[in-house]
Amino acid sequence: MDPELFLLKAFLPLYACSYDVTVISPRNYFTFTPLLPSVCAGTLSPLSCIEPVRSLTYRNGRKVADFYEAHCTDVDFKNRIVACDSRQGGHFKVKYDYLVIAVGSESNTFGIKDVAANAFFLKEVEHAMAIRKKVMNNFELAALPQTSEKERDRLLHFVVVGGGPTGVESAAEFADFIKEDMSKYFPQLIPHVSISLIEGGSRLLGTYPPDISAFAEKTLTEELHVKLLLRSTVVGVDATSVRYVSNEPGASKEPKELLHGFVLWASGVGEVPLVKKIIAENFPNVEGKPRLRGLPVDAQLRLLNQPNVYALGDCAAIAPPRLADAAQELFSKAGAAEPTPQWLGRHAPTLAQQFPQLSPLKFNFAKLQSNEHLPADQFKSFLAEIDAAYRPPAPTAQNARQEGIYLAKVFNECPHPEEKADAPAFQETWNGSLAYVGSGQAVAHLPYFNIKGGFLSLPFWKAVYTQMQITWRSRTICLFDWLKTFFAGRDVGRDHEYYNH
Repeated sequence: MDPELFLLKAFLPLYACSYDVTVISPRNYFTFTPLLPSVCAGTLSPLSCIEPVRSLTYRNGRKVADFYEAHCTDVDFKNRIVACDSRQGGHFKVKYDYLVIAVGSESNTFGIKDVAANAFFLKEVEHAMAIRKKVMNNFELAALPQTSEKERDRLLHFVVVGGGPTGVESAAEFADFIKEDMSKYFPQLIPHVSISLIEGGSRLLGTYPPDISAFAEKTLTEELHVKLLLRSTVVGVDATSVRYVSNEPGASKEPKELLHGFVLWASGVGEVPLVKKIIAENFPNVEGKPRLRGLPVDAQLRLLNQPNVYALGDCAAIAPPRLADAAQELFSKAGAAEPTPQWLGRHAPTLAQQFPQLSPLKFNFAKLQSNEHLPADQFKSFLAEIDAAYRPPAPTAQNARQEGIYLAKVFNECPHPEEKADAPAFQETWNGSLAYVGSGQAVAHLPYFNIKGGFLSLPFWKAVYTQMQITWRSRTICLFDWLKTFFAGRDVGRDHEYYNH
């Protein structure tokens, strides 16, 4: 999900008199990425996942923001200039007082050769449309009389790499599409169809509880006949085959080969070229430290060493101030009689506004129940342990949404630079995780309870994502698409280039 959408929408009540807002993006719409797997299978139309930027740049007939359809290629931080290339051709520059970088991410191929050339990714609506077209092409090719049986097996073997929510939902949508729709129009081809899901971990949906993972695996394998290759790592992808090795203890490291007609790469998050360029030029690698996986920002989402530049979403990684560096100050504040973990726990809600590593999601507060008096050096070591346990917010749509809303609130409520610098630190909240696992079943890992399928699981999944849409336009399109699919099935037509000139 695009964080800049929430940033722009949240600005609307106040920014007309406080800020001149300019949005620069290579596409003139925002994408609701959680529903892209449904677009791949034709369950939803592309329009259900997009919101035109210009629908938010005008309010009551009055322009409240400018929009340029262009691609940002460079940032001159010293002179506060953004360099852009227009999609229609041409180059231009834009000056800024404040810059918000929310360029998202791209798929991480982990250096595996030829993945980009031979696999499909799922980050944009265009990706989903291309995937749907490829699947339909393969069915039509397989149906031709001159196609051999072996070639039909290859064309109709669909491989998904990655067992997270995107990979699981994509495999589930493909399986539903084939079972519910393609079986009616291509019944002679169904014996040739197979779906494989490759995951490096020991279970699907690794961030969910094990019982939810087990339910997802059971639904996919027993009801939809998806072949799971767990504890397996892809080592090569070419036009017709995928090579992988097993990570099972004692297993041979000789690569195994799967012939395929289509590969969806739904594994890993990588930096877009602009982010790589900014990191290379401004944050060189330091020997002994891990490579940056995103733009380093402080607890207020400001790019380090650039107080007028902010970054959020998948392209940013929060690097908060270290508690250990403030050990002496905190030790003095605790007083000679009370530098204990318990004291730190009592004051954590206040301290977390400066040190987000003390927020409930980031540290096990059971460790703060001890009332043992700690000398200054042990107190500092304890704070360093908390620093080491901190992990930046995960690159999810949920966190990107919260960061966009947070930053818009900071700008609206803190018009002066000094106020922005003193704003409370960003702290994400976890509202739960959802996944569709096929056959009308969804799972949910929520703060107070979990859902493992059932009659109401799919309506619940749809209701959550419907309310997360930004406008009633998007909600209405989404609801009507689901109704169309329920009553009339998915469309099996496709566009092609036969008549194009």
